[in-house]
Amino acid sequence: MDKLEDKRLETLVDKIMEDAPLETPSVDFTQNVMQKIEAEAPNTIFQYKPIVSGKVLTIVFLAFIALLILMGSQVGLDSGQGWFKNLNMASWFHADWKWMEGYGSSKVTIYAFLFLGLMFFAQVPWLKKQLDKTAF
Repeated sequence: MDKLEDKRLETLVDKIMEDAPLETPSVDFTQNVMQKIEAEAPNTIFQYKPIVSGKVLTIVFLAFIALLILMGSQVGLDSGQGWFKNLNMASWFHADWKWMEGYGSSKVTIYAFLFLGLMFFAQVPWLKKQLDKTAF
């Protein structure tokens, strides 16, 4: 029963579609639409205005430099005076690798890192090619 009903509806739709004339837009349809859009669009152009002006940024930068100079003259930059007298800066630049003496890694770990490195360097050119395809 469903198929019979579907067939009748299909024939009815076919008859209606045959009787309906094809509607075509006027020749200057696009031009008319564009004129209406241009008339409705606001003509104001957005102009960028920074939150903080350049003069204020210059003053803040100069004040920061003056503060650094003042602190340097009061505290001192030598490691034997001021805040820096208790810092042992020589030990900062001395590499101490004694903690690594007992470390050993398995072959699986080494192979895993090598494989991940290879995959990374294989993926970069592939991604570059994909981005070049999708770019302008």
